[in-house]
Amino acid sequence: MMGFDTGAEKRWNRMLVTKDTQVEEIVKIKGVVSYFIQHGVSPISCSGAFPQSLGNLLSIKKVADPDAFIEGLNAYIEDQAQK
Repeated sequence: MMGFDTGAEKRWNRMLVTKDTQVEEIVKIKGVVSYFIQHGVSPISCSGAFPQSLGNLLSIKKVADPDAFIEGLNAYIEDQAQK
């Protein structure tokens, strides 16, 4: 089972992503990188997964509505878990 850092809560045995969730934890979820790419945000740096919180990444990437991005990401994760 996957470890959950501060900022991630278990919901029905799945990860609930928040602004405080570490990107390194999020990218361990199968298929989640494609959600990031489809929404114009790369979670990968030269050295691997972005080594900070999702909130910091979205701020650096100047995402207009970080809350909507995170809500969509959680919906994507939920949908993938049901497949």
